[in-house]
Amino acid sequence: MNGRTRIAVSAVTATVLTALCLWPLVQPSSWIVGAAFLLALVAAAGAGAGRLALPRPLTVLVQLFVAFLLVTFSFAGDQAWARFIPGPQAVRQLGSELSSGMDDMSHFSSPAPATVGLRLLLTLTVLGIGLLVDVVAVTYQRVALAGLPLLALYAVGTGIHPSGPVWLFFLLSAFGYLALLTAEGRDRLARWGRVFHGNPGSYDGTNPLTSSAVRIATLAAIGGLLLPVFLPSVGSGVVTGLGHGVGPGDGGGVITAVNPLASLAQSLQQTTPVPVLSYSTNSPDPGDQYLRITDLDQFNGVSWTTSTHRAVSLPKTLGAPGELKSGVSSTGVTTRIVTQNGYEQQWLPMPYPAVGLSVPGDWRWEPEGRTVIGANGQTASGLAYQVNSLALTPSPDVLRQAPPAPGDIRRVYTALPKNLPAVVASTARSVTASATNDFDRAVLLQDWFSIRGGFSYNTDVPVSDSPNALAQFLARKQGFCVHFASAMAAMARSLGIPARVVVGFTPGTQGTDGSWLVTTHDAHAWPELYFSGVGWLRFEPTPRQGIVTPGYSTQVTAPSNAPAPTAGATSGAQPTGGAKNQHGCTLVARHMGDCGPEAALGATPPPSELSPTAPLLLAVWSLAGLLVAALLAPMLWRGRTRRTRLRRGPSGLTDQQVLAAWREMVDTAWDHGIPPNEAETPRRTAARISELGGLGPGPSAAAGRLALATEQVLYAPVVSTPLSLRQDVREVREGLSAASDRRTRVRAVVLPPSSSSLLRALPRRVRAAVTGWTRDRAAALRRRLRPRS
Repeated sequence: MNGRTRIAVSAVTATVLTALCLWPLVQPSSWIVGAAFLLALVAAAGAGAGRLALPRPLTVLVQLFVAFLLVTFSFAGDQAWARFIPGPQAVRQLGSELSSGMDDMSHFSSPAPATVGLRLLLTLTVLGIGLLVDVVAVTYQRVALAGLPLLALYAVGTGIHPSGPVWLFFLLSAFGYLALLTAEGRDRLARWGRVFHGNPGSYDGTNPLTSSAVRIATLAAIGGLLLPVFLPSVGSGVVTGLGHGVGPGDGGGVITAVNPLASLAQSLQQTTPVPVLSYSTNSPDPGDQYLRITDLDQFNGVSWTTSTHRAVSLPKTLGAPGELKSGVSSTGVTTRIVTQNGYEQQWLPMPYPAVGLSVPGDWRWEPEGRTVIGANGQTASGLAYQVNSLALTPSPDVLRQAPPAPGDIRRVYTALPKNLPAVVASTARSVTASATNDFDRAVLLQDWFSIRGGFSYNTDVPVSDSPNALAQFLARKQGFCVHFASAMAAMARSLGIPARVVVGFTPGTQGTDGSWLVTTHDAHAWPELYFSGVGWLRFEPTPRQGIVTPGYSTQVTAPSNAPAPTAGATSGAQPTGGAKNQHGCTLVARHMGDCGPEAALGATPPPSELSPTAPLLLAVWSLAGLLVAALLAPMLWRGRTRRTRLRRGPSGLTDQQVLAAWREMVDTAWDHGIPPNEAETPRRTAARISELGGLGPGPSAAAGRLALATEQVLYAPVVSTPLSLRQDVREVREGLSAASDRRTRVRAVVLPPSSSSLLRALPRRVRAAVTGWTRDRAAALRRRLRPRS
C-alpha cells in the first residue's frame, strides 16, 4: 500500500469513527454500515482518478458524480435507469425523501425510527463530510485541515445527542484523526528515502517513530479529557457525560415541536396491541376518560405540529382554565393512572382539563396547552399518579350564544397556509350553510364526517404529504383518525372557528375489576374547538367503533335540510393522475401508528405535486453535463491539437511544421507514460523514447528521423527536411501503442497526460488575450481622439 492509498484509507476510517456519534440518534442503526460502504466506494473512485493523473478539480467532480450514482442506487434505484442512472422519477423520489427526512428530523425525538428520509439525510451527511475530508487530505494533501470537517461532524452529532457529548465518541473521533495524521507523517518521511530503524532487536521489535507518536497521542487525548474536570470555570468543552447526573437549572424551558408519540409510533405498527397504561376513575361517562397528551396548533397544509411554548415549574394546584365561566356545568373527576415500564414519553397522559396533579419526578407545566412535560430526562415510564379533572357538560344554548374568541386566540388558531386547496373552505361552507352560529357549524362538520358524508374508516389508506392531502381525503372519503381530525380542524379554521388537533388515547377497555386498560391500538387524534366562556372542547368526527362522541354535541340533532356538499364542491379534490404519494404517511399519522410499516411504499407522486424538485433536477443534469464535458475535453483538445500540428502547408513543409511534428511526437510519448525532459537534446529524447517505449526498428528509425530534422531546423545552416514527417509521427505513435498495455492505451486516448499543458498555458493565453484587447481598445481610442486635418 503506497502513501496516498494509506492516507485515503485513514481518511475513510476517521470519518466513520467520527460518524459513530450519530449512531444512537436513529434506531435501528444499521444505516451507518451502508453509509460507510458508500463512502469507501467514493474514496476508491478518488484514488482511481488520482492514479490516472486527473486534474484535482476533475477528481472532485468524479467523486461527486460517483456519490450521486451510489445514493440513487441506494434510495431511488427502483425509479432509476439501470438502478444507477438518475432520471426525472428518481430525482423526484430523492427530493420527496429529503423533504420527508427534514420533516422527521424536526419532529421525532431521539432515538427516532429509521425512516427512509432520516437514513437518506444521515447518509448524505456522512458522505458529504467524508468527501470533504478526502478532498482536503488526499486530493489537495492538506491533512491537518481535515480535522475541521471532522470536528464539525462531531459537534453536530453530539449536539443533538440526548445525553450530550459522550467521552467514548470523542475518543473514537480523536483516534481516527490521529491515525490520519500518522499516515500523512509516514508518507512525508518516506519521500526522503527508505526509513531504517537500526537493529530491531534493540527496540524489542517496535518502531520508535510509531511508539513516540502513540505516546504523544495518548497523553494529548487523556489531557483533553481530564483538563475540563480540573478547570470547572472553563466549562465542559466538547466532552461531557463522564457521569450520569443531570445538569443544574431552574426548571424553566422551552417546549418545541417534538411529538410525544414519536417512540410510541414504532410499537403502534405492531399487529398485536402493547399495553401502555391502566387507570381507575370515578367518572361514569367514558367520554370523560380521553387521555390527552398534547395539542398540535400549527398547520402548514400537510401536517400539524406543536409550536414553541414556555414551560414553568409545576404549580401545586393547576386550577381551572381561565376562560371557563362559573355558570358552565361541570363535575369533578378523579383518575389514578399507572403507566407501563418502557413508556418513554416526555408528556404525561391526563384527562382534560386537569385542575390538580400528584405525580413523582421532575415535571414542568405548559399553561397554554395545559400539558405536563418531563424535565432533565424525566419520562412517563413506570409512574403511578393521580389527576383531578373537570367533566364539562355545557348546554348547547350556552355554546350557541358564545361571543367571538379573543383576538390572540383567533390569530393563532385560525391561521391557514396560503396553498391550502380552495375545496377545503368551499366544502366547509357548503356543509354548514344552514347553521347560523359557530357551535351548530361545528356539529354539522362533525356529523358530516361521522354520519352523513359517506366517509368510512380505513387504516390502509395512505396519506399524501403534498399540499393536496386534504383535497384527496375529501374526494376519496376514506381514512383514519388523523385524516378526520386534520380535515375538521382545517375546515373549522376556514370558517373562523379556532381549532387545533390533539393526540392522546381513547378510554380503552374496561376490565372485570372496573379498571381500564389502554394499549397502543387506543392511540387517537381528535380536533378541539374553542368557544368563549367554556374554552377548548373535544369533537369526534372519526366514524370508528369504540369512539365516544361528546354529549354536548349529541344533544342537538343536525338540521335535516343541511345540504351535503355538491359534486362541484369536491370535484377539484382529485389530484392529477390520482397517484399516491411515495411515503403515503404524514407526520402525525406516523406518530399515531395508523400508517402501518409498509405505507404506500410503491406509489409515485403526481407530477403536479413535485414541481419544487425541478430546480434539483436541473442542477443534477447540469452537474452531469459539466462532468461529461470535463471528461471529454482532454480527448477533444488532444485530437484537435494533433490535426493542427500535422496539417500540410500549400508549399511543402516549413520549419514551424517540423517543430510542430516534433512536439507531437514528444506529447504522444508523454501520453504513453514517457514524460518530456526539456534539458535533453532531440537526439537523446528520441533515444529515451525508443528505449522506454519498447519501439521496434521501424518506429525507432522514424523517431531518429524526426530528431535529425528538428536539430537541422534548430542548429544547421542548411535545412533539408524530409517530406515523410507526418508518416514518421504516425509510425512512432503506433509503435508506442503496440508496446503499451490496455490501460495505458485507453488513458492515452481518453485522458492524455499531455492535455495538462492546456491548463498550464491557460493563464498565459488569458493574459495575452487581455493584453491584445487592451491594446486594440487603446488604438481605437487614439484614432477617435486624433485631430482631423
